[in-house]
Amino acid sequence: MKFLYILAFGLFSLAVFHNCQNQTETKETVKKDSAQTENKQEISKPKLNYAKYTDSTIYPNGGSELSVLMREMYDDSETIKKAVLEGKLPPDFREKFRYLHAATPTDKDTKTEAFPDMAKAFEDNLNRLYEEKDEKKRIKQFDIVIQNCVTCHQSHCPGPIKKIKKLNIKETN
Repeated sequence: MKFLYILAFGLFSLAVFHNCQNQTETKETVKKDSAQTENKQEISKPKLNYAKYTDSTIYPNGGSELSVLMREMYDDSETIKKAVLEGKLPPDFREKFRYLHAATPTDKDTKTEAFPDMAKAFEDNLNRLYEEKDEKKRIKQFDIVIQNCVTCHQSHCPGPIKKIKKLNIKETN
C-alpha cells in the first residue's frame, strides 16, 4: 500500500513538473514572437537600390536585403562623414539604418544571437551622433559608429572591414 502512495505521489509530481515546464516554454515563445512582431511592425522597409548593389561584376555574392542595405549604409556613411567634417549636421539616415534589425541576410547563420545587441549598440551610437551639437565631439561619435560596424563585422562578415575602416575620420586625418 505504501508503494502505491509513493508511486501516485511520484506520478503526480512528474505531471505537475512537466505541465509547469511546458507553460514556461510556451510563455517564452509567445514573448519572443510578440517582441519580434512588434519590432517588425515598427521598422519600415526602405526602398533599396538592388540594381546598383547587386551587379555581379562588383558584388559576386549577389545581394540579400541585408547585404544591399549594408552597401547603401556604406555610401550613406560617406555622406555623413563629409557633413561631419564640414561641421554640418548630416542627413538623417536613422530610419533606413534601423532596417538592419529586420533585413534578411544572405546566409541565415549571419544573424547570430549577438547580432541584435550589436545592431542596437550601432543604433544607439548613431542616435548619439545626431544628438551631438559640438562639431569635434560629433567627429568622435562618428568614429564610434564606424567602430561599431567594424566590431560587428569581425564576428559576422569580415570581408568589408578594410573598406569600413576607411570611413574612420581619425585614421584619415
